[in-house]
Amino acid sequence: MNRIPNMPFPVFILIAGCLLMILAPTSTSAQCPLIGAFGFEGINSVEGLPFQAKQVMTKVTTGNDGAKRTEVMKSHVFRDTKGRVRIERFYDGTEDPLEGVPWQIIIHDNCGTSVSLLPSQQTAKIQKMLTHLKRSDLPHCKEFDPNQLPQPGAKGKFEILGHRMLDGVEIMGWRTTYYSSIEAMSSGAPPVEITERWCSTTLDAEMDTFILSQNPKMEIRIVVTDLKRIEPDPALFEIPEGYKITVADESAKPNVRANTVGGCPRPMFPILTVSSADNSSAASPRTSGSSSHFCRDLV
Repeated sequence: MNRIPNMPFPVFILIAGCLLMILAPTSTSAQCPLIGAFGFEGINSVEGLPFQAKQVMTKVTTGNDGAKRTEVMKSHVFRDTKGRVRIERFYDGTEDPLEGVPWQIIIHDNCGTSVSLLPSQQTAKIQKMLTHLKRSDLPHCKEFDPNQLPQPGAKGKFEILGHRMLDGVEIMGWRTTYYSSIEAMSSGAPPVEITERWCSTTLDAEMDTFILSQNPKMEIRIVVTDLKRIEPDPALFEIPEGYKITVADESAKPNVRANTVGGCPRPMFPILTVSSADNSSAASPRTSGSSSHFCRDLV
């Protein structure tokens, strides 16, 4: 089982987000010639389904001495009718960051281009996504086939959590639990990893998430609120005037190599995305291998 590296919260967010921009399976909407549609942090570039929401990610780590450290990242998420995605991140190292000027803004179009804005520096860095990777045309969030449920392996179990409503939108959930050994699972010992995810098939987007890891000891919870199916201001998807614009070197392609379990890629950090597009593989987060240098290019 891949383990979660202990890294600073903002760095973790950047790496996780970048991995998903590279490898996320996507739907048939908002496609571009020879590329296909893109997904970004659990949100597909689906045309005609605009929405906006607030998100709070809380990360609690426990040191060897038992001391706990809590960090919080707040986000404002937008997707317009064209399928473009904007995520505003608020982070200051505290447990309650102010939602004033964002720490970082990511704008992702539906044709494989993202822009990283740093308002404090008034800089904008444009990054083209990789176009040679094979992408799925299936939805990001899809009901499970009861005859082909994910198989997490002998040391894990998979559960469907059913459906519930979030601000008038129905969402579906599932949970995957892993144990240190088959014996540990049968004896009732505590699990070493729990992943619970909720997503909306209507909006083709991920919503709430809960992850618990014992090595290192870490708990991550993502809660979505104020979900509204409205059209965002088009100006949100433009680079503000006065920003210094740079373009990342497209020739420096990252080494993307996925580690797969049961056919479902799993990353160095399981967060921010749902299972594989057809929901038929291991019920763990869909991810890839390490590509942190690509993420550094975005900031």
